[in-house]
Amino acid sequence: MNDIREIVTKAVIGKGSRSFNTSVEMPETTGLVIRVLGAVMTNHNARAEKSGDLIEINGSYEVHVWYTYDDDEQTDIVRKTVNYGDTIELYHALRENLLDSDEITAEEIIAPYATDVRIEAGIIHVDVAFEVAAEVIGETKMRVAILGPALPTIQPEISFDPDDDLYEIDAAITPDFLEATIKPFE
Repeated sequence: MNDIREIVTKAVIGKGSRSFNTSVEMPETTGLVIRVLGAVMTNHNARAEKSGDLIEINGSYEVHVWYTYDDDEQTDIVRKTVNYGDTIELYHALRENLLDSDEITAEEIIAPYATDVRIEAGIIHVDVAFEVAAEVIGETKMRVAILGPALPTIQPEISFDPDDDLYEIDAAITPDFLEATIKPFE
C-alpha cells in the first residue's frame, strides 16, 4: 500500500544575483600622476538582508592603486574604501513573499577587479566589476511516497565443485607463497 507523507525541512527557496559595474574616482595623489603601475581590490564584504519582499545587498571593498609621479622618479599607493548597495530580484523563488523566519545569505560570485584604469586631468579613475549572489533559506514541504515493506532478497548459495579447475588452483595457493616452492599441477 502506497502512502504520501509531507516532510517539513529548510531548503534554498529563492536565489538571485546582481552584477556591478562602477567607476571609482580615487582621492588626490602625491604629485602629478605620470603612470599607473597597478590596481587591486581587497577586503570585499557583502551582506544581504530582507527589505519587505526584496533582498537588499550592501557591502564594501577597498581599491588600491600604485602609481608613479615626479617624472617617474617616485611611486606611491592611493587607497579608497567604496561602499555599495542595491536590491536583488529573486528568481527560482518557491513563494512570492518573504517570511520573518527566512534566512538570507550573500556570497561573492566574482571578486571585484579592475576593468580599466585611466588618468583624467591628473585624477585616477578605476572601473570596477564584480558579482554578488543571495540565497533565501526557509521552510518548505516535500512530499514523499511511502512504499510497502521491502521483501527480503534471497542470496544464491555459492558452492565449488571439487572437480573444477578453479578449485585446484585455489587449493595450490598458500598464504606464504614467497617462501613456498610452487609445485606443478598433477
